[in-house]
Amino acid sequence: MRLLVFYLTGLTWAIYSCSNVFFMLAPYLVMRGFSSENAGILVGAFYAATTLVRPLGSWIAERAGIRRALAASACVCLFSTLLMFFAASFWLFLAIRVAMGLGFGVFVVALMTCQSLLIPGEVRGGTFAVITLGSLSCLFTVLPLADWFLSRGEAGLFLAIPVVTSALCLIFSWRFPAVSGTLRVAGKWGTWGDLYREIPVWRTILTCLFFGLCDAAIVCIPSLALSMGLIPSFFAVANGLGALVMRTMGRDFFNRHPRYLFIGPSLFVMALFLYLTTEAVNNVWLFACGFFNGMGMGYGFPALLALIGDLAPERLRAKMSSLVYFCYDVSWFVLPVYIGFATPLVGEMGAFRSLAALCLTAGVGVALMWRSGSKAILPNC
Repeated sequence: MRLLVFYLTGLTWAIYSCSNVFFMLAPYLVMRGFSSENAGILVGAFYAATTLVRPLGSWIAERAGIRRALAASACVCLFSTLLMFFAASFWLFLAIRVAMGLGFGVFVVALMTCQSLLIPGEVRGGTFAVITLGSLSCLFTVLPLADWFLSRGEAGLFLAIPVVTSALCLIFSWRFPAVSGTLRVAGKWGTWGDLYREIPVWRTILTCLFFGLCDAAIVCIPSLALSMGLIPSFFAVANGLGALVMRTMGRDFFNRHPRYLFIGPSLFVMALFLYLTTEAVNNVWLFACGFFNGMGMGYGFPALLALIGDLAPERLRAKMSSLVYFCYDVSWFVLPVYIGFATPLVGEMGAFRSLAALCLTAGVGVALMWRSGSKAILPNC
């Protein structure tokens, strides 16, 4: 089990490092002479492709096998990142970003399917919390390194980071331990109709949409903090620390208590401290809000992912992984649209407070929704 967790954590770190390094893509593109409008399109193209390919990811994992799906999508990411060295036109950059998004989307679905098949239910929550440290740790390792390279004008070294991490994805995929759990469902994967008949789909969709919306709200924090005369990094660093504390010191909590009972409260805590951020009068206040928001996220996100295995039988876990990630990603598109339309009407602060209030209400609703009939629909929690 330890070797399995090591591999899963390593794969998680590598694939999210390949993706998150491009948080710095816009500054790189501006350095290359691209307009801010084109830079925005190129940043967003990756997320659009990632979202749209999620349902296809389950089909690929089912037909090709999980290990082959991991390796093939890692190859797409590696080839795309290598092409970044030679891209000069907007259209070539756009094609690369779309391809990269497709590879990333399929890889994550296959990885989550594998994870939900191999981790036993009795330790699923705590183990998922450890594995998701891989996606969290890249914010403390790869991203600062990318920032440092760009600040020194080392564009080549910046582009080398995703090449290395995508190559690691490929290596880890080929050397991945045998996924024996998939042998029990090979050739017997369920249909989308089975998924809708056998699990509480609408509860899952609503939970993912609202949780994703609350998570996506942190992208508004930098401009909000600057408008208040505060330093955005106080929130960002504290947010990561809060999630880290919850996923390490509190990981046994995931296994001792039913996970579904705490997704709603986690959403409520996240939304509460998003709202309190709008009342921040100094950076210490901002840091505290970021820390407690991160603690809510630190518990809620692994618990949400653990429900893939808690809710779905093995033959439906590939499609369940696709559904969860698709709904979660949709929120990242809904948020900028909402902010864009709401800001002219009520101002940036009013739009953010309204969003936080909506998520507060959703946190209560999600908690009540999962408590209702939970024993019947979640026998494995």
